[in-house]
Amino acid sequence: MYKILFIDEEKETLGDFEDYIESFNPEIQFEIITCMPLGEIDDMIEHIIKVNPDALIVDFWLNEKKIDIKYTVKYNGVDLVEEFQKTREKFPCFVLTARDTDAVGASEDVNIVYTKNLLHTELKDKVKATFASRIISQIEHYKSRIQNAKKELDELVNLRKTGKADIEIEKRIIELDDFLEKSIDAKNSIPSEFKTLSNSNRLDNILDKVDQLLKKIDKDAK
Repeated sequence: MYKILFIDEEKETLGDFEDYIESFNPEIQFEIITCMPLGEIDDMIEHIIKVNPDALIVDFWLNEKKIDIKYTVKYNGVDLVEEFQKTREKFPCFVLTARDTDAVGASEDVNIVYTKNLLHTELKDKVKATFASRIISQIEHYKSRIQNAKKELDELVNLRKTGKADIEIEKRIIELDDFLEKSIDAKNSIPSEFKTLSNSNRLDNILDKVDQLLKKIDKDAK
């Protein structure tokens, strides 16, 4: 099962997204969580972390239509994605917009921006390479990268314990350490340039946290 969080300021669009996902391959299970944006970006980030989705999809203009919300949202979808990825680097995120030129111009990564009308046109035209399939692909790619990095780091740490690790292996350990740490908490990670040699106790702690993360992902997938 894939847990997806979709954020939009319009109830109608939240319903459209649920209908769109439900129309996808019935053999693939989704848990769709929808919500309206909170006024402050820090509160929204906290909510996302609490929900712990496998992917985040958010509307670009979160403060455009004051039909279902009466408060001011002080950020847009790109702002939210970029801020969240400071905590979970390279986490699967997508921005939907009715005016893609605005979102593309605001984002450093144009590949995360999709037009909102695909929620209707893909169903009508029976598109094969659907947005939903791209979401799944990104989730699986993200999970696979973490699993492979953890496996390699486990192997290299065990090799180090035998006293057979050379400088190239130490460099690779630092690279993997850096990647996994940023997957857990990028905002508070130690910059790689300061990791001359990764501390063994720190590595064990990171591997334990990554293992917990993967167990959580696997649990949600069942």
